[in-house]
Amino acid sequence: MSSKNRGTSGAGYDRLALSFKAMGGGLWDYDVEADSLYCNDRWYEIMGLCPERDPVISISDLSKHIHEEDVEAATEVNLEQVSELLSRDQRYHVEFRIIRPDGNVRWLRSVACIIRDDAGHLRAVGCVIDITEFRMLSAESPGWAAGDLANAAVPAGKEDLLSERERECLRWVSMGKTAWETASILGRSQRTVEYHLKNAIRKLGATNKVHACALAIRLSLL
Repeated sequence: MSSKNRGTSGAGYDRLALSFKAMGGGLWDYDVEADSLYCNDRWYEIMGLCPERDPVISISDLSKHIHEEDVEAATEVNLEQVSELLSRDQRYHVEFRIIRPDGNVRWLRSVACIIRDDAGHLRAVGCVIDITEFRMLSAESPGWAAGDLANAAVPAGKEDLLSERERECLRWVSMGKTAWETASILGRSQRTVEYHLKNAIRKLGATNKVHACALAIRLSLL
């Protein structure tokens, strides 16, 4: 389906697609009222699907590939909430698990903007990225077994050194993401992400964000 048919500027849509491609994200476009879903090739790659064999053109099609415990959270469409997000110009985001055809379970994060297009249709336009490694990093640290994070000892007096936002930004740094990419993933502005990273660098006495990330891991803060 062409960008023209979706009611979006062709040149602008191409730039948006290239931006998401640079950060490894898959682009999706959902017409809320028509229950019509369009996803690009990268989206299908992340899902482990073939667009010709496993077309996903509606929420019910998508539900088939989502972990049963996450289906409701990932697919619920509340028109009242959608309208509120639109009026406040806020972004929508959700994390959920999918089950690929080969049985591999992956964690995804989906971020979108709610818009009303030229035809007056209410739409959610956004991207999805694979955050499985990020989730693993959140639950593990060098020398620990998976799932032992809750029992890991953080040095005395360091428990509240970093805020949750600062930790979250540093975790994405540890995965090689830039401030711009992190902002897109978290649904925040780049300036906000840079603010959190600067605070983390200052609090840890680091020289840069990579150094701050290494120190945070060493102190069992990530």
